[in-house]
Amino acid sequence: MTFAQRRVAVAALKAVLDALLASGVDASSQDGATLRQLCGALSADAVDQVQAGTFGTPLRACFEAATTAGATFAGMDRVRQEAQSVTAAELPVQRVAQTAARYALVEIARILAATTFTSRQDVNAALARVNAAFVPAEDFAASRFNNAVWRALLSLHGAVVRDLNARARPLPRIVPYAFATRMPLLTLSNRLYGDAGRADELLAENRDTVHPLFMPASGRALSA
Repeated sequence: MTFAQRRVAVAALKAVLDALLASGVDASSQDGATLRQLCGALSADAVDQVQAGTFGTPLRACFEAATTAGATFAGMDRVRQEAQSVTAAELPVQRVAQTAARYALVEIARILAATTFTSRQDVNAALARVNAAFVPAEDFAASRFNNAVWRALLSLHGAVVRDLNARARPLPRIVPYAFATRMPLLTLSNRLYGDAGRADELLAENRDTVHPLFMPASGRALSA
């Protein structure tokens, strides 16, 4: 590894660590403190770890700690994007970037498995983002003729897609509603569902509501 390659690889690694710290974790929790400690230790030793090619194990620990600390799907996907934004084609640099991208995909799968979805549209949006996330890593592994990594990525990708599709089937769809005037949340819930007890889910689908006493005359509701 040349000095220039190491410099770019270390910069890529540190950018991924910064993205992990900003991935939606609860920074005030003990798990958040553990993540900061792990990322700080790896960042401080990044030059030697990259040079020796031993960064994988501590980096994996950082990713796992981020998920434990509450990293979100969107946050972890931004980490994956940060890793895959590295344009330097040299293999020592891409080894760092692609390793980080694969770890992000693993954590994305874990996060989605623990996510409760309320509508098929939410699942479909997650599916579209997952499919877009896996393609670059799969293509890179295929271009390097790394069959073991390529097959592992395909297997994980397929497992996530099957899980999301299975959980989407029983979920209601989001449909539009429209009335002539605004009305209170409980009244609207009763009109739409015949059940004022579902007001919270109606409010969740219309996050731009200014006040629950004045729900929008038109908005979104679950189909069942």
